[in-house]
Amino acid sequence: MKVLSNEHKGVLYAIFSGLCFSLLAYFGVTLMQAQMSIYTMLFWRFVIGSLAIALIIIPQYKSFNEKPKEMGKVFWYGITFYSITAILYFIACQYISTGLAMVTFFTYPVIVLLFNRLFYKAQIPKTYYGAVALILLGMVFLGGNQGFEFDFIGLSLGVASAVTYACYLVVSKTNKVSPLVSTFMVSIGCVVTCFIAAVWDNSFYVPQDLVSWLNIIALGTLCTALPILLLLKALQYITSEKASLLSVLEPVFVLILGVILLDETITPTQIIGVVIVLLGALLALFGRQFSKSKFARAWSTYFIKKSIRP
Repeated sequence: MKVLSNEHKGVLYAIFSGLCFSLLAYFGVTLMQAQMSIYTMLFWRFVIGSLAIALIIIPQYKSFNEKPKEMGKVFWYGITFYSITAILYFIACQYISTGLAMVTFFTYPVIVLLFNRLFYKAQIPKTYYGAVALILLGMVFLGGNQGFEFDFIGLSLGVASAVTYACYLVVSKTNKVSPLVSTFMVSIGCVVTCFIAAVWDNSFYVPQDLVSWLNIIALGTLCTALPILLLLKALQYITSEKASLLSVLEPVFVLILGVILLDETITPTQIIGVVIVLLGALLALFGRQFSKSKFARAWSTYFIKKSIRP
């Protein structure tokens, strides 16, 4: 029997990580359809996810040497940026399909490039302008022919989710906290924000039925802790650039699973829009001039190590 090479192992780990992340929309929307509010659903998701990650961290705690100040920053980023990203994404899912919401979320690499140009005076490669043009064109197609005004709300929320995620990446770029600890602190921050939002919305409650708890546990473990571990495992065998490229499969998985599991529909026009948006994101990430720069390699590595999905 032929043993898989390390390269093939890394690719498989990265693909399965994306597949696990893509199930996030299914379990989240299932809970929302059972009349659980977005805030309550996300609160329990991050509680379970934090507990699962804590079980991984505890046996390794002696190997971590994190500064409390840096951990506090990451905790704050979870409160202010990442929790808002998750909330906006699931609100977007109430207007458009989960697949389209994920595609619009994946415009975040272009937004990061723009932020770096505005705030860090980074040089923007020519391929960036082509990426922006493709994404704008793709967004027009994503409006479909079912009434652009209706779709515009969901698409705007999806883009807003991408903007807050880009903010999270930019502000935490210099943070030295390890990926696992960073994920744990961000999750705890999200727990705080979502709890406050659920109480303010008068929608917080403790689920009493087994089905809801099974969905919540799947949301926190299968769609949060497990894909992070698989991604970190993948990085032991393949480069962050290759892992980034494979992560673009995630919105495709979400789109397919949305059609299969949630009975969502997508028009041929919107399929074209999906393809165009993904091409724009790929061009932004892997344009030849951009990919050769040290700045690009650093950001590509950072995208992966901080890759917690909404």
